[in-house]
Amino acid sequence: MRRLLPTVLLLLLATACAPKPAPKSAASLAPLGPCPVSSWKPEAPPPTASPRISMVLLAVQEWARYGRQTTVYPANGPARTEQLGLKEREAPERINDYWKSVDRPNLTGLDTEVPWSAAFISWVIQSAGVPRDQFCPDARHTIYVERMVLRARRPGAAFVPRHLDERAPRVGDLICASRDNGGTTLENLNRGPGHCDIVVEVRPGEVHAIGGNVGDSVTRSVFPLDASGFLSPISARQFFTVIENRLP
Repeated sequence: MRRLLPTVLLLLLATACAPKPAPKSAASLAPLGPCPVSSWKPEAPPPTASPRISMVLLAVQEWARYGRQTTVYPANGPARTEQLGLKEREAPERINDYWKSVDRPNLTGLDTEVPWSAAFISWVIQSAGVPRDQFCPDARHTIYVERMVLRARRPGAAFVPRHLDERAPRVGDLICASRDNGGTTLENLNRGPGHCDIVVEVRPGEVHAIGGNVGDSVTRSVFPLDASGFLSPISARQFFTVIENRLP
């Protein structure tokens, strides 16, 4: 047994030091195909005749429903949560409503191991009255972003993904980041883990955006902007696109 110990230790060390698999390349992925048909319908009419304004109002409404949790991300230093809100376990059925919008009615806020942030965004945009030919809901952010990129190649697109140095965030836009070293960019749509928030306010030097499953709640995040109004790089969010909202 003693003779086996050095061998076992070497194997464990080799496993721990082994490089993680590289992120997939978009070229190796099968095409997404058309947006799937769904029978889900919003629970209420959009709050305004403007889909863009409705998106913002719905996001703010849900943020208020969860207790207005707010987290500030400074240009330097750790993020700080200035106000706590309800957590997912405290509103399981409302999160089930979000899941229904992406045809996952079996999930609720009690399924804490399954990220629901993309379901939240999908619920907001569909509830604002945006048709599926302009936004195809999905349980993963990078899937609906990829569809936006494809749709933007044709006339009349409602959402146009831009590089960070091409678009200063405006109210109604989406700001999206790659997560967990997923490596997703507009050049490499590899369907890795990601996260998007809806911009609800822009102030000098900062942008306020609301997203789901941030700190286990619907959270208003405050991100820094540079002197020209563009997103500043921060370690907490690896932003790769600002999605221009062209809705009326």
